[in-house]
Amino acid sequence: MLEFFSASTSIVNSKRAITECMENALEGEPSLDCDLIIIYTAMGHNFKDLLREAKRLSPNARIAGCTCAGVIGREGPEESLKALAIMAIKGTKDELAIVVSTLKNMSAYETGVSMAQDLKGINPDINMIHFLPSVLPMLPFDKAIAGIESVFGPDMPIFGGSSVDNMKGINTYALFDDQVIEKGWIAIGFADPTLKIINRVNHGFNVLKGMQLEVTRSESNIIYEFNGQPAWKFLTSTLGVPETTDPMEVLTLGILAEELPAELEEEYGSRYVLRSILGDLKNNSFSLPVTCKEGTKLLLAKRDEKGMFDSVDRMTKQIQKLLKGNAPLAVFHADCLLRGKFSINRILKDEFINRMQYPICQGEPVPWLGIYSGGEIAMIGGKNWFHTFTSALFVIYRQNR
Repeated sequence: MLEFFSASTSIVNSKRAITECMENALEGEPSLDCDLIIIYTAMGHNFKDLLREAKRLSPNARIAGCTCAGVIGREGPEESLKALAIMAIKGTKDELAIVVSTLKNMSAYETGVSMAQDLKGINPDINMIHFLPSVLPMLPFDKAIAGIESVFGPDMPIFGGSSVDNMKGINTYALFDDQVIEKGWIAIGFADPTLKIINRVNHGFNVLKGMQLEVTRSESNIIYEFNGQPAWKFLTSTLGVPETTDPMEVLTLGILAEELPAELEEEYGSRYVLRSILGDLKNNSFSLPVTCKEGTKLLLAKRDEKGMFDSVDRMTKQIQKLLKGNAPLAVFHADCLLRGKFSINRILKDEFINRMQYPICQGEPVPWLGIYSGGEIAMIGGKNWFHTFTSALFVIYRQNR
């Protein structure tokens, strides 16, 4: 059966940082050796040094991970360029599988299929998948999820977040054993039949129900026209900013909301799922992280600090109820990078994360690995969704007998 251990740090020296994480995570264990090390790292570390030192400390371990805009560990949130967090996992080799993809000119769907087939070839008994695709380029990640589901079925829990850099939108990196791979996608399969997972996700933003934006021309996940007008020009005009505004600034302002099926509202806590956008001034268009068909009606949303705090309180109450007294073994966590330092100050951010951690962990040192990501992958109503601007929690436990 799988065992989980975690730690995080902001030590500047990369070799020392991974050493501290390994020593703190596996404190009290007979050795630092384990079977898998999942690494989340901000952009300031020497990735090769991280991998070499992790392998030196734990020669038998496989290694998988990615870059991010910050980490969330048992120790709290950290968004410096030297942020680092790990989840060390012990078990048998047939309980774990990891694969990597570099797209290889495949579509998002084909990449999902290929990765899932590789995972299933390693172990057909996988019962949950931790998925870390690169947010660059912004592809229809719902298609990647559909590709994985075509191999494992629609009930397979897929959880995680998309890899990013430090809000520059230049490059991301996947970590795979001794390799550092530009814009790589990582998938980790767990095949421990005793494990169960609870997924909860919410945004808490305020959806503005005034002006409706109808997608009148689109292709896959690219919107070319809103309400019959060029998309970039129409949206920047609606937001009241110049057409020359930097696309990363528009990303923080132009938050779009799409209506969910009514039956999902009670679980999700909102009738709307949020969509981030990446503008292309040259083509007067936007890319979304999911497919957007012509005729789709979208609304604008804005950050609501009280709503965000209320939403995490609501999620933790749901999780406590669903645990039914079972103790969490580990928590994986994905928060949108725009819910970190780009929107909440340090004091409030610490409280924000504590409002998730304390009710679930109850003061116990539960292993916790969180990423500030470019998108979150979590279930609503038993279906896998790609989200943005959310907090997403994935609580792994074993049921008491």
